[in-house]
Amino acid sequence: MPLEHLRPILGSAIDTWATVFVAIGTVGAVCYALFRDLVVVPRRRPNLDLLFDQTGNDQVVVGSTGDFDAAYVRLRVANAAGKDTADDVVLMVTEVQRLEDSDGAIAETKPIVLPLTWSGSDPPSTMGSVHPGSERHIDLLHVDWPARDETEIARKWSETTPMQLDLTPKPAGGREVLDLGSYEISVEIRARNADAIRYAITVSWDGKWSGAEAMWDHLRVEPPRRVR
Repeated sequence: MPLEHLRPILGSAIDTWATVFVAIGTVGAVCYALFRDLVVVPRRRPNLDLLFDQTGNDQVVVGSTGDFDAAYVRLRVANAAGKDTADDVVLMVTEVQRLEDSDGAIAETKPIVLPLTWSGSDPPSTMGSVHPGSERHIDLLHVDWPARDETEIARKWSETTPMQLDLTPKPAGGREVLDLGSYEISVEIRARNADAIRYAITVSWDGKWSGAEAMWDHLRVEPPRRVR
């Protein structure tokens, strides 16, 4: 067959195969996008958890300004290994409920919806990142107490000194102040690239004083429990 007769056939075949390759590329790109969005991204999504250990450094006494120290209760926000970095993480206190008193009365629940402060941040920061396989401390609450360990001074102080939630900014009306008693604190971990998770934490402060070494016998915190 003369060459001039083959040229239209070859041109048509090339156009056909070019269309096929473009279609294959388009299908491949769509399949990759679906695989990334349905498989890769969910598997890499940060997996956050809220931890507390009474035997570790989640309970610390630190010096503060003036003639006072402070007993701090801190939580740890953890991100699982092999995940993406959790960005713009905040731990919100959503409400605080006083638990049953000796007379059987239950106080009204306090709605708050303000963030806690990352430990050691200066100026105080409520938003941060948590890298995969790592943990960061965040302050839950503290109780101020005299730096001088004089039993009578400390006893009188402890009978009237409340717990204070470490919220930034401070809420109006002193809602961060928790008097002696037991409370359930509801919190929520939020992050830009992770689902929100809710927890409840039970804390109690009896205001009794038996020395600095026994502080944690009177200021008690239970590990966070996850709620739906």
